[in-house]
Order: sequence, then structure tokens, then C-alpha cells
Amino acid sequence: MRIPVRNLQDEWAQLLISSLVDAGVRDAVLSPGSRSTPFILAAARHPGLRCHDVVDERSAAYFALGQARVTGRPSLVICTSGTAAANYLPAVIEAAASFTPLVVLTADRPVDLVGCGANQTIDQLKLYGGHVRRFFDLGQGDASPRALRALRRAAAQAVAAALHPEPGPVHLNARARKPLEPREPATDDERRLHDDVGALLGHPLAVAVPRLFPDPGALGDLAAACRAAERGWIVAGPAPPAQAADAPAVAELARRTGFPVLADAASQLRYRGARDDDVFVDAFGLLLGDETFRRAHRPELIVQIGRAPTAASWDKALAELDGAEHWLIGPHGWNDPQSTATRRLIAEAGPAMSRLIELLEARPAPAAWSRAFRDAEQQAQQLIDEELAGDELSEGAVARQVVDSLPAGGLLAVGNSLPIRAVDVYARGGAAELAVASQRGASGIDGVTSGAFGAAVAAGRPAALLTGDVAFLHDLSGLWAARHVASPFALVVVQNRGGRIFEMLPVADHPAAEGEVFDHWLTTHDHDFAHAAALFGLPFARAATRSALADGLWEALARPGVTVIEAVVPPSGAAAQNRRLAKRLRESLAGMDG
Repeated sequence: MRIPVRNLQDEWAQLLISSLVDAGVRDAVLSPGSRSTPFILAAARHPGLRCHDVVDERSAAYFALGQARVTGRPSLVICTSGTAAANYLPAVIEAAASFTPLVVLTADRPVDLVGCGANQTIDQLKLYGGHVRRFFDLGQGDASPRALRALRRAAAQAVAAALHPEPGPVHLNARARKPLEPREPATDDERRLHDDVGALLGHPLAVAVPRLFPDPGALGDLAAACRAAERGWIVAGPAPPAQAADAPAVAELARRTGFPVLADAASQLRYRGARDDDVFVDAFGLLLGDETFRRAHRPELIVQIGRAPTAASWDKALAELDGAEHWLIGPHGWNDPQSTATRRLIAEAGPAMSRLIELLEARPAPAAWSRAFRDAEQQAQQLIDEELAGDELSEGAVARQVVDSLPAGGLLAVGNSLPIRAVDVYARGGAAELAVASQRGASGIDGVTSGAFGAAVAAGRPAALLTGDVAFLHDLSGLWAARHVASPFALVVVQNRGGRIFEMLPVADHPAAEGEVFDHWLTTHDHDFAHAAALFGLPFARAATRSALADGLWEALARPGVTVIEAVVPPSGAAAQNRRLAKRLRESLAGMDG
């Protein structure tokens, strides 16, 4: 009987990890575990891989997702067998919904231990269902030359599937048998295997994915539509930081057509430094929320780049469209929740915009149309400035102060629920050039802190996260990953004693949710976040005024590492502030019409 190669597992793991690196992976996020020992050792020993330890698998996956959102490359996450792998699921869903590349490697137990009550063993085959782009069952190590070649090929396929045709998560499941620790080759068979693996690694299998360029005929149709329309919108929703490169082309398209740019705060098009403010309408969410303005300024043509904007008023505007031509432009997804689109152009936005500009001659902007949006934008921004005047701290004031405090080239990470909406309404563009990291794929509040840390590590520049208190509590274990953040990082928690977004939803006014029943949505609390910062050894500051917040941000962004800042605002202030601003805008717009 042939004696098995005892170092096969070590060589198999080394070949797998090295092949992933050859295919383009540069970062690995590791969580502790026994069954994953061969793979973690292989990752830790690889000189081309940066390894980051995050103890909580849910946090680890979001940390990797934040990295990938900035780099555009899939990060690798590795965990042990059992429920550890199940904790990756929320981030896998977000990666799928946001088209963010991710490679998940779950260690598994041998087949003979499955279904028999063996410790820490579950069925991990296709654990993430349809949320992954591909699933690879790698099985256990096999020393045959063909199996070794196939393993290298599977690693390259996994990276390719994470990037193309639709970026997203890929799952690799690899089984390992005890003993899990490596040993040096001691027999002829083991030395031969070592040489075979080395020979394979001497010929890397790299991955290159194509770019999606627009169909010339469809571009011609869009150019004709732009020429024919006098009333148009250019709309951009949340996007990864790479979309910042498209900003000049989008601005030029706006100038050539006379259409305003309605750019979501997370679109990468709003915070681009100096710009032509006649083109950009940052307060479009507020303006479209006014029924009279919305109906008086219906477009003939909508050019939508990527996802739909976050603002709820966008849905109202689309629901009232009457015969408008609605183009969707982007390489991935079908971003049309209201089913109003009339044309879908599958292409990367940058090449599409650049080619479209070449097809359009410059023309005088439709005077009445462009002037209406310019004047309304100026009026809205004046009212916002008046609302935020003084030293009182509110959700809007916190959002404005965080954005204003970041230096040029900084990274703004924004949590979901109230924070992203506060930034969208109250933080105007046109100042410092900023990249924006947001989790708008599935739009959950889980993993917000961890994802922001991953993004900051990948960006390597000063950063700030604006998050809510409930989201902060939801990802407390993510503070473990703060140890990896070397650049200045201000973690600003809006402390409003619960989930105040629900005070803006219809349930807040429903008789069935009165009194204590409504607290099931609010989840009010009295937690002191200084203790959370102290637990992880992080500097902490508490601010109850705008000037105190400005001072805290200045100090946090002047020193390396993470500082937690608790921004204390009135518990129900956001709903009241938004209602007050909407009322004043309605009155002001009515006066302008008059």
C-alpha cells in the first residue's frame, strides 16, 4: 500500500494561496480557528499578501469588503469550519448587491465527519446560496499533477468570477484533515510533491478582465435624445470610489446639454473640489420633495448613471413621470426600482460619457430650464445654511461639520439610515475633493464600522466615518479592527438615543404604534460610548456643540489611528429639522414663483 504524502495539506494550501495572489489578490483578512490552520499559515508566509487579523468573522468580511470597495480588487477572507463561515453571510450579500469583488475561503472538515455529530461540523456546500457568483468545492488535497494544476486553475477562476462579468463574492470551500500543522518534506514522494508545486508556482496564472465599452448605435440614439430634449436631468446614485474618474466627463456633458447634475452624496461626483455650480444641484432631494417644484420641473429625458439616488423624493419624482425617456447607464445591475427605464446601455460610465460628449456639439443651455434649477439650488442652500447657523448640534450640523473637516484627498465613510440622508441633504459639494465609501448595496446597518476601517486601510489617507448610534452598537466588535488603521481616522457616532429614522416613516404616526409600542422601532438606550472606546484603547471625545465637534475632529484628524467622537444631538431633532427645512423651502419656492 502506498504511504500517503504527509505534507500534502501544507503544499496544497500553499499552492491555493499563491495562485490566488498570482491572480490578483493582495489582501487577506484572517479570523482565528483550527481547521483553517494550513491556509492561514500559507497566507501568513506569502510575501505578496498583506494579512489583517479580525477576530469576529462578520466584522472580518465587512473589513475585506471595505478594502475591495476602494481598491477594486477582491480581498480574501479565511475562516475555520462551522458557524464561523455563516457569519460571512451579511457581507456576502452586500458584496453581491453592490458588485464588490470578494473571495471567501472557508475551511471544512473531511467528508467522513459530516452528518455524524462531529464537533464544529456543518454542511458548508453552497452555504451562501445564490448570493455568490461561483462556488468551488475544492475537496481535500490531491498530489497528482493534474489535481495540482486544477487547483491553480480553480483559484484563477475564482478571482476572475469575482471580477467579471458581474463583480461580487465567490466561495471556495476546502477540506482539511488532522494533523493540520505543516512539516518539512522527509520522503522522496514528499520532496517530489514540493518540487511539483514549486514548478507550478514558477509559471503564474494571471487574470485580466475586459472593459465594457458602449454600443455605438445606442450612443448615437442617446446623443440624438440629448439634442432633442430641452428639459433633462443627469442623475447619479451611490457608486464605488473609482467613479470619481468620471466626474469631469459628467460635468462636461451637463455643460453641453444644459441639463443639471443631480448627484447623490455617495456618487463620487459631488465632492470633487472646485466645480461649476451652475451644473450641480446638490439639494435635489429637497427640491424634488416639494410637490409643486417637482411637478413644474418634469424632465423629457433622464440620463441615470449607475444606481438610483438615496433620496426618497427620487421615487416620488419617477412615479409621476409622464412619457419621459429614461436611460440607464452602467456596467452592472438593472438599477430601475420604479420600472420606468426606456433604454439600458450596458457600459462603463466613463467611456460612455466621453464618447457621448464627442457626439454632442456645444449649445446654449436652455435658459429657463437651467436657470430654474440654479436659482432653486441657491435658495435651498441659503436655507440650509440658515438652518445650521449657530453652535447648536443637530444631525445636519454633524454631517456638514464632518465633511468640512476632512482634508482634500480624504475618505468619507457614511453609515446607512439617517447618516447617509443627513450628508445628502446638508453637506454641499464643491469644497475639498473626497472619496466616499458607503454600503448601499443591501443598505444594512451591519458592519458599517468594520467596512469603514477596511476602506481606510486600503486608502491610506485621513478618513472619517459618520455613523448612527444603533449601527455603532451593532458593530461594536468591529472596533477590534481599529488596530489596523494607521492614518488619522475620526469615528463620529451620532448619539440620538435610538433609531430615529423611524420617526420619519409612516409607522411613527400610526395609532397602533403609539406610546411604548413605538420603542420596538426606536430601541432607545442610555449607553455611554466612552466605555466602548476604552475597551479597545481608543481616544474618545464627546461633543454637544458644533464648535466642540469641530475641535474634536481637528484633533482626531491630526493624529494617527482611530478616535471615537460621540456627537450628542436632541433625540427627535432630525425629524423636526427636516420638517422645518422642507416647510421653509416650500414657502420660499412659492415666493420665487410668485
